Amino acid sequence: MKPIRQIFLACTLLLTAHASLAQEGLAVAPLFSGQYNKDKHAVVVVIKGNKLKPYDLSLFHSITIENGPDDVALFEAAVLADSRKAVNSETVKSGEEIIAGYYQLPPASSDEENRFILFRKPSPGNATLIYLEGDTELEKLINLFIQKK
Repeated sequence: MKPIRQIFLACTLLLTAHASLAQEGLAVAPLFSGQYNKDKHAVVVVIKGNKLKPYDLSLFHSITIENGPDDVALFEAAVLADSRKAVNSETVKSGEEIIAGYYQLPPASSDEENRFILFRKPSPGNATLIYLEGDTELEKLINLFIQKK
């Protein structure tokens, strides 16, 4: 294996390991374990560092699924389980169907940052699940994500 490929693989594994530790104890944690990294129906994004500082965030990890109703059902079930732990939340429904949810979870421990789950389901087979950490508030994130739409 070429050295550059080894470095890239090592960095990817470290980012995935950090993200999974941050999500420890959450129902969404297994979804962010890397199983979607090579899925042709998924787009996985992990951002850390200076790009997030203007938003008071330290971690952005998202999975977008297209044409995957079974995966979307898994996302929704995990989000609903974690939403019960939310200290602040907003859920958007169309009839009885959840089409979006924004949840602020308590920090994993007293000295850690806030944790957030954002979920958007435009159709039964398409969804975006986002996990974030930072020193921000849910209202700021909702405004940020809704204004960009």
